[in-house]
Amino acid sequence: IRVISDTGCSLLSMIPPYTCGIANYGMGSSVAVAARSTRVALTGDYALLHSGIQALIDLHAKGRPLLCIVLQNWCMGTTGRQPVPDICAYLGFANPIVCNASEHEKISGLMVPDTTLRVLVIQGVCPEER
Repeated sequence: IRVISDTGCSLLSMIPPYTCGIANYGMGSSVAVAARSTRVALTGDYALLHSGIQALIDLHAKGRPLLCIVLQNWCMGTTGRQPVPDICAYLGFANPIVCNASEHEKISGLMVPDTTLRVLVIQGVCPEER
Protein backbone atom coordinates (compact mmCIF):
# COMPACT_ATOMS: atom_id res chain seq x y z
CA ILE A 1 0.00 0.00 0.00
CA ARG A 2 1.08 3.58 -0.53
CA VAL A 3 1.13 5.75 2.57
CA ILE A 4 1.59 9.36 3.54
CA SER A 5 4.10 9.29 6.38
CA ASP A 6 4.80 11.71 9.17
CA THR A 7 8.07 13.22 10.26
CA GLY A 8 9.68 10.96 12.85
CA CYS A 9 10.24 7.22 12.83
CA SER A 10 7.52 6.63 10.23
CA LEU A 11 9.62 8.63 7.78
CA LEU A 12 11.69 5.45 7.40
CA SER A 13 8.80 4.09 5.32
CA MET A 14 10.15 6.12 2.40
CA ILE A 15 13.46 4.26 2.10
CA PRO A 16 14.36 0.64 1.27
CA PRO A 17 13.47 -1.98 2.20
CA TYR A 18 10.02 -0.46 2.90
CA THR A 19 9.48 2.17 0.18
CA CYS A 20 5.73 2.44 0.82
CA GLY A 21 5.85 6.08 1.91
CA ILE A 22 5.30 8.45 -0.99
CA ALA A 23 5.19 11.83 0.75
CA ASN A 24 6.04 13.58 4.00
CA TYR A 25 5.02 17.11 4.87
CA GLY A 26 5.56 17.58 8.60
CA MET A 27 4.87 16.20 12.04
CA GLY A 28 1.20 15.31 12.43
CA SER A 29 0.24 16.15 8.84
CA SER A 30 -0.11 12.62 7.47
CA VAL A 31 -3.71 12.14 8.62
CA ALA A 32 -5.05 15.25 6.86
CA VAL A 33 -2.92 14.81 3.74
CA ALA A 34 -3.78 11.11 3.37
CA ALA A 35 -7.49 11.88 3.75
CA ARG A 36 -7.30 13.77 0.44
CA SER A 37 -4.90 11.43 -1.36
CA THR A 38 -3.94 7.81 -0.60
CA ARG A 39 -6.43 7.36 2.28
CA VAL A 40 -3.62 5.68 4.25
CA ALA A 41 -1.67 7.59 6.90
CA LEU A 42 1.38 6.29 8.75
CA THR A 43 2.24 8.14 11.93
CA GLY A 44 3.96 7.65 15.24
CA ASP A 45 2.30 7.96 18.60
CA TYR A 46 4.00 11.27 19.36
CA ALA A 47 3.28 12.82 15.95
CA LEU A 48 -0.38 11.90 16.30
CA LEU A 49 -0.57 13.47 19.77
CA HIS A 50 1.48 16.47 18.66
CA SER A 51 -0.85 17.62 15.91
CA GLY A 52 -2.39 14.77 13.92
CA ILE A 53 -5.21 13.90 16.29
CA GLN A 54 -7.17 17.02 15.37
CA ALA A 55 -7.50 15.84 11.76
CA LEU A 56 -8.45 12.35 12.94
CA ILE A 57 -11.23 13.81 15.10
CA ASP A 58 -12.43 15.87 12.13
CA LEU A 59 -12.51 12.84 9.82
CA HIS A 60 -14.41 10.88 12.45
CA ALA A 61 -16.98 13.67 12.84
CA LYS A 62 -17.46 13.89 9.07
CA GLY A 63 -17.58 10.12 8.47
CA ARG A 64 -14.64 10.21 6.05
CA PRO A 65 -12.65 7.07 5.16
CA LEU A 66 -9.03 6.64 6.20
CA LEU A 67 -6.74 3.89 7.36
CA CYS A 68 -4.58 5.48 10.05
CA ILE A 69 -1.64 3.29 11.05
CA VAL A 70 -0.07 4.41 14.32
CA LEU A 71 3.35 3.07 15.29
CA GLN A 72 3.28 3.07 19.08
CA ASN A 73 6.69 2.86 20.72
CA TRP A 74 5.88 5.04 23.76
CA CYS A 75 8.75 7.42 23.01
CA MET A 76 9.95 10.17 20.71
CA GLY A 77 12.39 7.86 18.99
CA THR A 78 14.23 10.35 16.80
CA THR A 79 14.82 13.05 19.42
CA GLY A 80 16.18 11.17 22.41
CA ARG A 81 13.51 8.68 23.44
CA GLN A 82 11.49 11.04 25.62
CA PRO A 83 8.40 9.22 26.96
CA VAL A 84 5.01 9.54 25.23
CA PRO A 85 1.66 8.82 26.94
CA ASP A 86 -0.36 5.81 25.82
CA ILE A 87 -2.05 6.95 22.60
CA CYS A 88 -4.93 4.51 23.12
CA ALA A 89 -6.20 6.65 26.00
CA TYR A 90 -6.97 9.39 23.45
CA LEU A 91 -8.43 7.26 20.65
CA GLY A 92 -11.58 5.81 22.20
CA PHE A 93 -13.79 7.70 19.72
CA ALA A 94 -12.13 5.80 16.85
CA ASN A 95 -12.31 2.28 18.34
CA PRO A 96 -8.67 1.51 17.51
CA ILE A 97 -7.50 -1.98 16.69
CA VAL A 98 -4.37 -2.72 18.71
CA CYS A 99 -1.77 -5.24 17.54
CA ASN A 100 1.69 -6.24 18.63
CA ALA A 101 4.34 -5.65 15.97
CA SER A 102 5.05 -9.39 15.93
CA GLU A 103 1.49 -10.21 14.73
CA HIS A 104 2.43 -10.09 11.05
CA GLU A 105 -0.54 -12.02 9.61
CA LYS A 106 -3.08 -10.06 11.64
CA ILE A 107 -1.52 -6.75 10.63
CA SER A 108 -1.40 -7.76 6.95
CA GLY A 109 -5.10 -8.57 7.02
CA LEU A 110 -5.92 -5.18 8.52
CA MET A 111 -3.86 -3.08 6.10
CA VAL A 112 -6.61 -2.69 3.56
CA PRO A 113 -8.25 0.72 3.14
CA ASP A 114 -12.04 0.65 2.94
CA THR A 115 -14.93 3.10 3.19
CA THR A 116 -14.65 3.76 6.93
CA LEU A 117 -12.26 5.41 9.34
CA ARG A 118 -10.05 2.73 10.84
CA VAL A 119 -7.21 3.24 13.29
CA LEU A 120 -4.64 0.48 13.60
CA VAL A 121 -2.22 0.85 16.51
CA ILE A 122 0.88 -1.31 16.11
CA GLN A 123 2.77 -1.61 19.38
CA GLY A 124 6.48 -2.32 19.50
CA VAL A 125 9.76 -1.22 20.97
CA CYS A 126 12.46 0.65 19.06
CA PRO A 127 15.70 -1.24 18.57
CA GLU A 128 18.49 -0.15 20.88
CA GLU A 129 20.98 2.25 19.31
CA ARG A 130 24.51 1.01 18.81
